Amino acid sequence: MSAGTRHYDSPRRQAQVAATRLTIVEAFVEQLSEPGRDTLSPSEAARRAGVSARTVHTHFPNLESQVQAVGDWCDQQIYSGGVEVAQGPDDLPRYFREIHARVLATPHTRALAFTLLKWPEIRQKRRAARLDAIRRSAAAIGASRRATEDATAMLLGLSGLDASWPMHELYGLPIDRIPDVIANTVRLIVEQLQAQVAAKAAVPRIPSPKR
Repeated sequence: MSAGTRHYDSPRRQAQVAATRLTIVEAFVEQLSEPGRDTLSPSEAARRAGVSARTVHTHFPNLESQVQAVGDWCDQQIYSGGVEVAQGPDDLPRYFREIHARVLATPHTRALAFTLLKWPEIRQKRRAARLDAIRRSAAAIGASRRATEDATAMLLGLSGLDASWPMHELYGLPIDRIPDVIANTVRLIVEQLQAQVAAKAAVPRIPSPKR
């Protein structure tokens, strides 16, 4: 085979590999739509995708890589235009409302919240920039260290899909109300920090006695 022929075949081969990979990922995603599903099955994905089990393991050799691929697929569905991270404390309610509205509009994300044990660990790595933006926004308010740490922990806890889906699945809150509930909670946290800063600023300073 000449070098010219190899060059001609390369893009087509890459496209075939990408198509096979996508088909396998979609087979994993289909598993998540099944009620009561709590894990991923490579052998079942192979049957659904029409490929060998060896092919599945070549693309996704372990559970972490499988969950990572499913997470990437969900991100493409949820955040096709990307995510605008929080631009400061006053922007936090908008950010939380937006991400949870998108998450709840994609039913497959429910399985990530409830079933796949590797997901929380992987999610932390995937969302590093978004989480850092939340931390910076809380710190920018200028409240005390303890209040900022407490508030930041609560904000980070509210930032994932495992905060929104349980409100519906476990506590019966209608899906269309959950983004506003979370955004309002975030607003209260921000306002409490801001109130602490304002109260501190309002306390008159007693001048030191002259010597």
